[in-house]
Amino acid sequence: MSAELRAERQGDCLVLTLHHPESRNALTAAMCAAGLEALTTAQRDADIRAVVLTGAQGGFCSGLHQPDAQGGLHDWILALRDCEPLVVAAIEGQARGAGAALALACDLLVAAADARLQLRDPLLPWLDVGGAQWLASHLLPRPACNEAALPGFGLDAARLHTLGVVNRLCAPGLGLQTALALIGALPATGHGLHKSLPDPQAQASELHVHLAQQAGIVQAGSTS
Repeated sequence: MSAELRAERQGDCLVLTLHHPESRNALTAAMCAAGLEALTTAQRDADIRAVVLTGAQGGFCSGLHQPDAQGGLHDWILALRDCEPLVVAAIEGQARGAGAALALACDLLVAAADARLQLRDPLLPWLDVGGAQWLASHLLPRPACNEAALPGFGLDAARLHTLGVVNRLCAPGLGLQTALALIGALPATGHGLHKSLPDPQAQASELHVHLAQQAGIVQAGSTS
């Protein structure tokens, strides 16, 4: 079964589904490139009100599938932060490493009761893949962020909701439905749903520098 990012219009929403079930939706370079292209398309289409990012078959994303996907992932993360219109993550099951970064880069998070956020990526555990730990450090109290980054640990959906990171909780299997309902409840403006609180310029620059540093570590390791 091939790894792919599936894009589907549901009304005025663009639904992007990470589809790589045999690896629990681990990311390939092609999937990251497709994600970046899909966001570019969404920004150009005035009929797209919001974007939903989710995973196939009861999982969100287990991390990177291959090290060479990291460059494309970084571009995708930065695009998610800058994207207009609004992007909602619908998380079921695991969101690990690269998957956690994708979720935390979105504007709103919907999580099923079985969802779990783990910041360390199993493929490159010595790196902050996708800036997952950086993003979490700007959303979570430090002790909770440390716990989510420890090997074998993580934060479940209920804890994330209590900490204010998850906007809506739902039953397993209802993540996408709940995300679409949340978008549908927001007032229509006729020009998409735009971010109410855009990233401060300094914070966006810090993330860009951080991701470049992580990429440099990988490059240095591959040439040593």
